[in-house]
Amino acid sequence: MYYGRVNLWTSVASFCATTVFAATIVMMMALTARAASPGEAVVRSAIDSMKALPPTKSQPEARRKLLDSIDNALALDLLAKQALGPQWAKLSEVERRRFIAIFTASLEKLAFPRAAAALSQVKVTYLGDDRKASAEVVRTTIANDDGGKVPVNFVVAQRGARWQITDVTMDGASLSQAVSGRIQEALKKESYQKLVEELRKRVAAADAGR
Repeated sequence: MYYGRVNLWTSVASFCATTVFAATIVMMMALTARAASPGEAVVRSAIDSMKALPPTKSQPEARRKLLDSIDNALALDLLAKQALGPQWAKLSEVERRRFIAIFTASLEKLAFPRAAAALSQVKVTYLGDDRKASAEVVRTTIANDDGGKVPVNFVVAQRGARWQITDVTMDGASLSQAVSGRIQEALKKESYQKLVEELRKRVAAADAGR
């Protein structure tokens, strides 16, 4: 009887120890799965918000909330500065703020809806990140239903208390450099005032639904 009890308690103790160990492993795996880096968290938030954008101007409050989420994820002031290149240094502080505003509006009205439509048709896979002290490159692939894949990397930097996306590369090509190249090429052919006027016209046309 004594040895039977010993064996019983040994079996129970072994079972409990195994259960606790297994539960600990499961908890660690769950925590690891949720522990996205600051850069990846920003990228996921931006992409999720972009995907959720309503295709029409309905639900204005929900749309505005999603646009604010995307705007906060992007280093819009830095992207606007890079887009203008040497012209930025010629602007006053008031002119810079105005350009950031029209630059942001053009993205919200023209670029984001196109990106939302494109993202609705593809699958984004997160591959991890390359970290430095105050910067990360979040690596992803975007795949369509045909099986085609494009590597898309998000450059995310810590700016004060925030982490923000400063560039996106698709198949090695920088989107911020592409935008900057187009704007600076336009500035060679026309004045800065003309460029801003053209951006305002495009935003107004988008608002009017044309």
